[in-house]
This record gives sequence, structure tokens and C-alpha cells, in this order.
Amino acid sequence: MNLGKVVRKVVSTIKNNAFHARPLLLVQPLDIHFQPSGTSVLCIDFMGSDLGEIVLMMKEGSSVQQMLNNKQAPADAAIVGIVDSVDFKGKTIFCKSAPADAGAGG
Repeated sequence: MNLGKVVRKVVSTIKNNAFHARPLLLVQPLDIHFQPSGTSVLCIDFMGSDLGEIVLMMKEGSSVQQMLNNKQAPADAAIVGIVDSVDFKGKTIFCKSAPADAGAGG
């Protein structure tokens, strides 16, 4: 799993039946310092995520297919959690409820 930030909502009026009733979101992977790392990933949202949220992103096609209960689903990434806080070496480096100007908060 990787940390990422939801950067865009993807609107698709016609899509594969496996994605029916599931939002698609573009997620920017983040490094341990919450800086962009790599290219954005299109994810199926299982958690009700919103723009700007820090999320847990799973990039494992077979696991996403299991979550969709469809081994033929053309899927390889999913949002599987919304991050409330991250502690590293005894220090909180991210807290969703912290003001944006207070470090890496949300």
C-alpha cells in the first residue's frame, strides 16, 4: 500500500460494469515527507474519499478484483482507507484535523 492524495474526481458516464456505483478518483502518490512521488494513479474508491484527502492506495490488481468480486475486472488500483494521522519515530507528521499551516496537516 502507498499513501496518496486525492487530486481529481474522474467522471465517466459510460464505464465497465465492474465499476458500476464506484467513484473513480485520481490519486497522487506521496513520499514520507508528503511530497508528490511519481505519476498519478486512477483508483476505484471503496471509502467515500473526497478531494484533498490523504488516502491508503492499494496497487495490486488481483486484490482489487477480489474487492470487486470480479476476477475479470480491468482494475489495478483502489483506495482502501482514509488517513486520519501518521506517526513516525514518535512524532506526528500528519494529522487530518490539524490546520493546513501547522506542518503537514490536512
